[in-house]
Amino acid sequence: MRRLPATVASGTLLLGLGLAVPAVAQAAPATPKVSNCGELSTKPTGIVLACADANTALETLKWTTWSSGTAKGTGVYSYNDCEPTCVAGKFHRYQVNVTLSNPKTVKGAKVFSKARVTFPGITDQTNKTFKLN
Repeated sequence: MRRLPATVASGTLLLGLGLAVPAVAQAAPATPKVSNCGELSTKPTGIVLACADANTALETLKWTTWSSGTAKGTGVYSYNDCEPTCVAGKFHRYQVNVTLSNPKTVKGAKVFSKARVTFPGITDQTNKTFKLN
């Protein structure tokens, strides 16, 4: 049996049989990143949610999924109660589930624009949604 050479020329795969088949390269969808006060990263261990004063943040994040549409994980929600002032306030920490969603293109990069924080089994906190920037 005689082997027929295959040649690629100008984006077309030429088979030795005289047939031309387009050589199509599929680009993988861009994996979204998350902005941590302007610094972009994938699967960060922490995200500051209040960039002006860092009094609200997600800490010790562990991601279970990270896809083109959503990212899900667990971690600690930390916030300063600012009582009597933010300087003298106390930080409170809760175990949470985190979902990042709503990817948008920002300066050529795909970036999650929303963080949903849920408090499983905790009754003194309500679920929260944050706009990420």
